[in-house]
Amino acid sequence: MVKTMHVPNDIGGNGTVVRWMKKEGARFQKGEAMFEVETAKTTIRVDAPEAGTLLRITAIEGTAVFSGSAVALYAAEGEPIPPELSEPASPATLVIRLLDEKNRLVTAASVSVDGQELERAPDGAFKIGGLAPTSHTVSVKAPGFLEKILVIRLAEGGTANHELNLISIEGLRGSLR
Repeated sequence: MVKTMHVPNDIGGNGTVVRWMKKEGARFQKGEAMFEVETAKTTIRVDAPEAGTLLRITAIEGTAVFSGSAVALYAAEGEPIPPELSEPASPATLVIRLLDEKNRLVTAASVSVDGQELERAPDGAFKIGGLAPTSHTVSVKAPGFLEKILVIRLAEGGTANHELNLISIEGLRGSLR
């Protein structure tokens, strides 16, 4: 049976997953260090609740988490592993195109995914591959436009194409008059 691994309830609010000690597919023993969560006050090592096999990491390093957040799927020792979870997840690709109010491509911008700045491709899009199939935080900053921060959930092994419409500060001022 597949089980869910959680952030302990006693971390005192929220934090960030800063390190995984195990990779998908790894076996572990009860009490073995699995991952670390950094809070405002300290870094907490989270140990395995029981022996098993790590199947999927759903909260990658850099992911914001809260007390009780689900961070991984695992199979307890001796339990069968479902075929769809027996192989590590296929990485995903994210493609982002930025458009202004007139659907023109905005190229003077910076885009980051989970804090990693992306390079603009020759076609004007921002692309990144090799992402875990989970939720990722995207931040967009462009001169003259409102900053945009959003969370995008990626499927396993696919390419997610997103067109983000930016709102110009000048256009916003005009609509408020």
